[in-house]
Amino acid sequence: MRCFSGSICMLTCLTAIAVCAGEIVDAQSPTGQFRIGGVLSNAVTGEPVRRGVVQALDATGHAVSANTTDADGRFVLDHLAAAKYQLTASKRGFRTASFDEHDEFATSIVTGPNQDTTHLEYKLVPDAVLHGVVTSDDGEPISNANVMLFKRPKHQGDRVERANGTQTDDTGEYEIGDLAAGEYLLAVTAEPWYALHGNAAGKKNTALDVVYPVTFFDSTTDERAATPIEVGGGMRQEINITMHAVPSLHISIPAPDRGDGSVVVPQLQRLAFGSVIDTQSSGDFFGSAQGRSLELGGVAPGRYELTMGEPQHVVDVDLSANQQIDAEAGATASSLSGSVRMISGMMPEEMTLSLDRLDGGAGQNQFATEVRGKRFAFMPVPPAQYEVWATAGDKRMPVVAIATGGKEQPGNVFTVLEGGPALVLTLSGAMTRVDGFAIKDGRGVAGAMMVLLPKNLAQWKGLTRRDQSDSDGSFAFRDVAPGEYRAIAIEDGWQLDWTSPAVMSRYLRAGTNVTVSASASKVTKLAGPVEVQQR
Repeated sequence: MRCFSGSICMLTCLTAIAVCAGEIVDAQSPTGQFRIGGVLSNAVTGEPVRRGVVQALDATGHAVSANTTDADGRFVLDHLAAAKYQLTASKRGFRTASFDEHDEFATSIVTGPNQDTTHLEYKLVPDAVLHGVVTSDDGEPISNANVMLFKRPKHQGDRVERANGTQTDDTGEYEIGDLAAGEYLLAVTAEPWYALHGNAAGKKNTALDVVYPVTFFDSTTDERAATPIEVGGGMRQEINITMHAVPSLHISIPAPDRGDGSVVVPQLQRLAFGSVIDTQSSGDFFGSAQGRSLELGGVAPGRYELTMGEPQHVVDVDLSANQQIDAEAGATASSLSGSVRMISGMMPEEMTLSLDRLDGGAGQNQFATEVRGKRFAFMPVPPAQYEVWATAGDKRMPVVAIATGGKEQPGNVFTVLEGGPALVLTLSGAMTRVDGFAIKDGRGVAGAMMVLLPKNLAQWKGLTRRDQSDSDGSFAFRDVAPGEYRAIAIEDGWQLDWTSPAVMSRYLRAGTNVTVSASASKVTKLAGPVEVQQR
């Protein structure tokens, strides 16, 4: 089942969590004859978790039963109807989690005749915490420094994502808690309290015209040399950062006239791991025989993305010295626009499109815009390969194909060229749910990773769906577009790179063929079970 609880939800909001599973019987009234029980334990030490709160949520996300664990970590949820329930558990010092949670998925518990639901081994992961002190090169604490945490991807080809952040207090200390296990990268920005910038300030006293570059752990200013931080459940790690003040840079950027008296104002955006962390576009304009320019002072050395001119140019720059930017530098950005068409279903009233850059190039790697009246227009984006995603509310709309210049290709991946033609995105609003069972040796298997893979590899990125099998082996792939697929069940498969055709190819032969037609009902049940394979 798809799980929306995760560690981001506090106990007070658990009852607002939706349950996404297969066929779920209404369980509004806790007056049935069935029960769910087991032991809640520390996933790291194995010790019982005492006085933890375990809840059973029904199909609407409301808690129908709750219990506090005893001294041995045992819990019992009584008087339950025959139905499917999402379990959540919480305890101060632990990450709130659903039962057997993996990524955004978990195993729901199915009650009813012949279902063993009273011997659950429920493991809760202790909080992980990063903390430390940010100091200057003379050992003084730096207050109000921005401490940013980025999550390294588990799978090749995925991007580094900003995960969390905080600011240091007046003693230079920071703390970031409630972290999931994984690898992280840490970056810090700050401003020397005594700094004075601008051309006048720099000429009067260069000792005050200083900045702190973005500084990464372990105190490097080169993100390529940043040391990953391995975070595990229950770990409390001290990560200290020292910032070194350096002379600020003064950058001259062309700012051409539009002819109506207005100026095309350049924008300089500072980057860390492909994400924009701040923007600098204020400065002094100067005119010369060569035209007008924007003089920026107080610029820290580091990686930036610069947009300038009309048509707009995008320049990836690694600033290390005072310089004048060439007006012809960089690639001409494309004002990406087009339309959306639906091959099935209704066009949502509100829809967001997002672009994720895939080529690993420097610069900003994500862009977003709104669809209005079936039309959309992104801010100018640099030439690169992208995948496009469509979201309506909390649902992702399948992007089936993309047409450029009248030529359509399947999938959601395309390449932006300089001055490229308008796009036509083909979306499916069918939103079919595919229900089935994962079995091994004739019995349902709980906790298997379920993957629905399009047979057309070009659609692999956009149309692949996942789920986790529930306690009786049932599963549900949601929001499936029409097409031909292969359903695969893998036991202990959560460490596999399911995005890689090379990795998943070995499991295809034993998979189950699935056909979803454009006229399929909202729920399609597989005729037979999916055999669970070993990782």
